[in-house]
Amino acid sequence: MANIFISKTKNSMLHFYFQIVFLLHMGYIVLNRPWAFVQWLQQADIEEDYIMMSEPDHILVKPIPNLSRDGLGAAFPFFYIEPKKYETVLRKFFPEENGPVTKIDHIGNSPVIVGKDALKKIAPTWMNVSLAMKKDPEADKAFGWVLEMYAYAVASALHGVGNILYKEFMIQVGNFAVIVC
Repeated sequence: MANIFISKTKNSMLHFYFQIVFLLHMGYIVLNRPWAFVQWLQQADIEEDYIMMSEPDHILVKPIPNLSRDGLGAAFPFFYIEPKKYETVLRKFFPEENGPVTKIDHIGNSPVIVGKDALKKIAPTWMNVSLAMKKDPEADKAFGWVLEMYAYAVASALHGVGNILYKEFMIQVGNFAVIVC
């Protein structure tokens, strides 16, 4: 598995930049999302204890309560995120010693409500797993446009952050998602 170690030195940041540029030329633009969260969590003074991640095309129809409880995140279960189906591929990123692949929730990174401290742990791993999956031809082919969603689910599981799955968190209408909680 490839790793990018983040520090505040110019050389490591330059190395990371070239890794991202290389991967962007491979046609996977959303790979910048985990890196954006890493930077934001390192540099911003965030007063809130919980963070909600959502997509720009999500429509909020009413205020959303904090659905996260007892150290667990709150997330929408996606029918097309199928860890058991891709167990062989996922074992490259979620080794046997971490337990069964059923520890990997059927989620992406959005919509998710997660504790700030948990996300600070998850984000760098999410970024590294995303990079490693994109570089792995078998994972890249298996996960395609949802690769970064799988990477978030794996990173969450690697850090022991489970999720309460709320099917009523959103509805999907064509190309739009409506957050309804």
